[in-house]
Amino acid sequence: MQQSTVLLLTFRKRAKFFKLVQSDCCLWKDEGHRELLRSMLMTASDICAITKPWPVQKRIAELVATEFYAQGDREKWEFNIQPIGVMDRENCSRLPQMQVDYIDGICAPLYEALASVCESCSPLKDGCGNNRKHWQHLVDSKMKD
Repeated sequence: MQQSTVLLLTFRKRAKFFKLVQSDCCLWKDEGHRELLRSMLMTASDICAITKPWPVQKRIAELVATEFYAQGDREKWEFNIQPIGVMDRENCSRLPQMQVDYIDGICAPLYEALASVCESCSPLKDGCGNNRKHWQHLVDSKMKD
């Protein structure tokens, strides 16, 4: 299955899960509801680096960005195509803002929804929130320069 198809399916399930959580009608005896929860827990584990202590999270983000930039370089020089923003080395100074956007758009909503149905997921939500503060501080510091 192509990555874009997997992402599309993930975002569809995510939208259903958020709607279910907001409706406050989660019936965990319902297999469909449990399947949505399992899917979201898998996604949460896939992106859990964003919840780690700040020094670890920052280093992981830098390593991932380095891999993305290498992929973008290859796309640019070998295939003559413009890479997407997060893979374009010319955007490397924007890493803190890209991380804030990633947290706001992808990570925080998921961890907040999970924490609302499973209190033991609260540390993930809290770690994500703490790292957002650190990334935002870097954004704000850069704007002062």
